[in-house]
Amino acid sequence: MFSVVICSRKTDIPAELRNNVENTIGCEYELVVIDNSGNDSSIFQAYNEGVKHSKGEILCFVHEDVLFRSKDWGATIEKQFNNDEQIGVIGFAGTHFLPDTPMYWYSSPFVSQRNLNNDKGVVEEHFHEDWFNGEELIEAVAVDGFCFFARKSLFGRISFDDKTYKGFHLYDMDICMQVIEAGYRVCVCRSVLAEHCWSESMQFSKQGSDLFFYNLELFSEKWRSRLPVHKGLDLPEEVFERVNRLCRQSFEAQLIRKSKAYRLGKVVLTPLRWFK
Repeated sequence: MFSVVICSRKTDIPAELRNNVENTIGCEYELVVIDNSGNDSSIFQAYNEGVKHSKGEILCFVHEDVLFRSKDWGATIEKQFNNDEQIGVIGFAGTHFLPDTPMYWYSSPFVSQRNLNNDKGVVEEHFHEDWFNGEELIEAVAVDGFCFFARKSLFGRISFDDKTYKGFHLYDMDICMQVIEAGYRVCVCRSVLAEHCWSESMQFSKQGSDLFFYNLELFSEKWRSRLPVHKGLDLPEEVFERVNRLCRQSFEAQLIRKSKAYRLGKVVLTPLRWFK
């Protein structure tokens, strides 16, 4: 059985999502809705609460702005888990590489993804399928949290880290690293199509943006001994080493540009431009 876990910003999820799951999942399921209308919990806390109340062997963590566009998607995902006991997580978008400096999964040069994005009524195909090589599943190191599936049996060894992080970001990347640490595989699937109603312009307030980057730095620090990491790609090791060096150089350059000394230097040197 599936447990579909949703952290809701209202007292209940949209009727469209409830009906969509009912009409498309194609297997036995339960809805586990965590009422976060008072914004009292982080998504880490809400999902941990959802795990406690779930009865299914497979947990589906999904945002309330997602609709499934494939029929019998539950049966498809269930079969993929049953075919490989070492699969711990399945998502629809993710990265095969994370460097040893703070970087969100989507900024990676090695991304696999197949989903629809609905930006204020404009639907775009977010298909990055170069690495699949015709397969339905490919191993990755992290998946995006708009929708992903996990084995309930793993939640004796893993949990959403509500002690380290705050807010609503990095729960997906962190839980994937925990799954890998537990000896299981993280995979991206292209045999189920989901539509995410998401707009970058609506995503972040200034406070939300600051908290996102704060969590990103915490993630990099927490997993420092395990980074860089790559999975699922048959490329020479030196390729990943080179990309990691470039990521490190880029991060160091950002730190310099943000530093007080750099900003002061720009102010001091500005008058010199007048004489050029």
